[in-house]
Amino acid sequence: MRPFSYARVTDADSAIAMVQETRDSAFLAGGTTEVDLVRQNVLRPALLVDINDLPLNRVEDLPGGGLRIGALARMSDVAQAGGVAERFPMISQALLQGASAQLRNMASMGGNLCQRARCSYFRDATSP
Repeated sequence: MRPFSYARVTDADSAIAMVQETRDSAFLAGGTTEVDLVRQNVLRPALLVDINDLPLNRVEDLPGGGLRIGALARMSDVAQAGGVAERFPMISQALLQGASAQLRNMASMGGNLCQRARCSYFRDATSP
């Protein structure tokens, strides 16, 4: 693992500016996959920008019965949210069964949707 810089931000504009200014930078939220990729030398960021303090962790009921799920909402929080458990029980069950309690409490919904493939050949740092 090569050295990298770390910054924690509290507003979206700062986060975006930091990532735009630094080549090979990445956002860090739950980090459940990202930290593994850094350890395996597959992801080699020069800078990790921690966005956990951004106000993007809400699960909101919308008029008409829909939901708005923030990108930083944790899997466990979404699974247990009243609107999800009552109106979308399959989503709640999938989140609860998709990972251990430790991972559900760390993993962000946005990161979960955007994670890289888990196959070992893809993670091999020596592959082209």
